[in-house]
Amino acid sequence: MSIRATRREETRQKILEAARGILESGDFEEASTREIAKRAGVAEGTIFHHFSTKEELIISCVTTQLAEAIEKGLYTMDPEWCFVDKLMHVASYRFTQIGLHPTLWNVIMRQLTFAPRKGAVHDMMQRSGLIKAITDLIEEAQLSGELNPDLSPTLIRKSLMALFLFTIHEHMSTQNFDCEDMCATLRELIEVQTIGLWARKPECAA
Repeated sequence: MSIRATRREETRQKILEAARGILESGDFEEASTREIAKRAGVAEGTIFHHFSTKEELIISCVTTQLAEAIEKGLYTMDPEWCFVDKLMHVASYRFTQIGLHPTLWNVIMRQLTFAPRKGAVHDMMQRSGLIKAITDLIEEAQLSGELNPDLSPTLIRKSLMALFLFTIHEHMSTQNFDCEDMCATLRELIEVQTIGLWARKPECAA
């Protein structure tokens, strides 16, 4: 990487860190790009050299951390685990992030839920690698006979994401961000789908 590219990336990271700090405080909706720039130690116009809109900045904040959770989950996964166990392993890393920074994720979820640009949430999942990771696990399970191979992997993936988002909203509403509790909620929902709608009961670890 050239010196210029390195400096550009360093500036981008400073802006992301400043934005995350404001998100963590819960004041992102009121914060101006001028305030974000001040915290990052850059000119306000510099933000828009890296992020086209404030929404794009939020999505980039989420994408980076989501990608980290996915990478860790996939890297530490036992290939012998059943489909549900693999999904829960990846989800546990995500729930841990949310539990460590609940205020940050409350603001992020609110911002993304009401994002003015159609497809903003899908872009975040695509760029983080989440869509590919989940689709690969689904197709692997269909090949092994764990999931019905006649079902669309895309529809299964969309159903899974809906359950994941429901779990987050459910726990945000009660301010219960315990990782084990969140995993228990999601596992129950996924197993109902897997057993009742998608295939036979998986032989998961207790």
